[in-house]
Amino acid sequence: MESFPMKTKKRSKIMSKTSFFSLFWEVKTILYLGVLLFSAGAGLIIYLNIDSIGHISIISLIGLACLACFYYTFRKSESFSFNEVISTSTWNDYILLLGCLLFLSLETYLQIQYTVFGTQFGTATLIPTLLFFLLAYRFDNKGVLSMAITGLAGWAGIAVTPREVFDGLDNFSDYSYIWTALALGCFLNSLVFGLQRINLKNHFAFIYLNFALHILFIAALAGLFSEVNHLLFILILFSIGGVYYFQARKLESYYFLLFIMIYLYIGITYIIFYLMFKAGAGLELAYFGFFYFIGSCALAVYLIKNHKSLLKI
Repeated sequence: MESFPMKTKKRSKIMSKTSFFSLFWEVKTILYLGVLLFSAGAGLIIYLNIDSIGHISIISLIGLACLACFYYTFRKSESFSFNEVISTSTWNDYILLLGCLLFLSLETYLQIQYTVFGTQFGTATLIPTLLFFLLAYRFDNKGVLSMAITGLAGWAGIAVTPREVFDGLDNFSDYSYIWTALALGCFLNSLVFGLQRINLKNHFAFIYLNFALHILFIAALAGLFSEVNHLLFILILFSIGGVYYFQARKLESYYFLLFIMIYLYIGITYIIFYLMFKAGAGLELAYFGFFYFIGSCALAVYLIKNHKSLLKI
């Protein structure tokens, strides 16, 4: 009789040591990677066998696969709602994403092979962008919404590839390019406030604000580095930081607060060292830099540790 409680205690200790944990995000990431790898693999097979398969067959195959994905999503999805819709089907989001990627492949193939849009590259970018916005709101899909916002940035002319950055060919040295990026970031912010007034998919706000944050800060830093009008871009940089600090407090978002600190740190560091360099500082600049980076790192650690008080949580 006395051994029974002892056994239950041992069993509870074993259960506590082997507690369950969720694999939700790991599985979801693998599924998204599977969709991307499938799309890339299909494109590679078509590219390697284009002479033996034929253009019409390839176009028909991609088109049918794209229509099949959209048809399945329409059949299995819930009805449209202004609020967040929880999907009952596990595969809907991934099949819709695959359909969108296949649509891009089909449009690109038609443009390269038959130049259906001629030299109207803006139209070729705008069509999938509008389609993806409609699909994102119809099926409540954040991944497709991210593709739509990326397409909107490409239509506005903001497209920088990693190779261009490494080769020094990025357009952020162009003054008009910087103002276009700032205008796009402001447009995305205003779009959030407009959609929230009609209560249309309020949970999409984070996606818009996330894109706008990085676009605005990178454009402001690019303007600061261009040495055209330092005072103007310093004001723009700190104004963006102030606006997004209030957004971070409103959403209680540590993510926004972290990137605000990173971008402002880059800007402030550049301003300080630029002014000291212009003032003719030599060895003093090296000594100051040594203590500056130690002190700024200590300040960053303090701010990160006290982020709850900064966000008023």
